[in-house]
Amino acid sequence: MIKLCSKADTYSKSVAAIVYGLAIVSLFFASSVFHLFSLFYINGRLRSTLQLCDRIVICLFIAASYTPWLLLRDFHASWGLTALWSVWIAAIFGGAFQYVYLDRFQSVELMIYLAISICPAYSFIYMHEQSGLPLLITGALFYLFGVIFFKLDGHIPLAHAIWHCCVFIAIFLQFNAVDTFLITN
Repeated sequence: MIKLCSKADTYSKSVAAIVYGLAIVSLFFASSVFHLFSLFYINGRLRSTLQLCDRIVICLFIAASYTPWLLLRDFHASWGLTALWSVWIAAIFGGAFQYVYLDRFQSVELMIYLAISICPAYSFIYMHEQSGLPLLITGALFYLFGVIFFKLDGHIPLAHAIWHCCVFIAIFLQFNAVDTFLITN
């Protein structure tokens, strides 16, 4: 986040850098705390609360990942702004769903994550400047590939660890795309 903010030379770039940077920090923090406590087999209310925070942050992170692209790029008509509002509303809905139904409807949870992740990408066909999209899409493919392992957790060894590796690679690729093609540019 500090790297992006230090390079931001406009107000919009600063907002995009802060939203995206805070989302990355929040994602890694929430996930790390939840998994740390899971190592010690802590059950009950604390574990459920940490898992809920982890899941809600994932929804918000997805929306924040789109924010720099939808805020800083020009679109035909109002596609960018419409997609920006839509992804944040969907993320809030996803977080609320997690709050109410945590782990009760796992297939629906997965569909919500995928919808929040994939639907806003439709707006990119209306984006005037396409530079950086191949790197963004490659990161998205790592997320989608990782979902396979996320769903296989408990069925094959190290599936959850592979999922986290895919997430790390995706964030690395997409961070570099945001840095190189949006903030620095």
